[in-house]
Amino acid sequence: MVGAKVVLVDKTSGEQLSDPVATINSPAPNGSLRIRLPDALESGVCYLRALNGHGQPAAQSVEFYVN
Repeated sequence: MVGAKVVLVDKTSGEQLSDPVATINSPAPNGSLRIRLPDALESGVCYLRALNGHGQPAAQSVEFYVN
């Protein structure tokens, strides 16, 4: 899925955060991904959403708490 993106979503508002965004550039990614969270990120429940190359949702992670 070259061109796919992984984004962070705030569960409470449902809004996709503008940062961080990880773009997949490999035709065969190895299944792991490291995302650095910005210092300004407030505490709360979030989840990751994978978007395909067309920007449509392709997958979603379980919810997790950021503090």
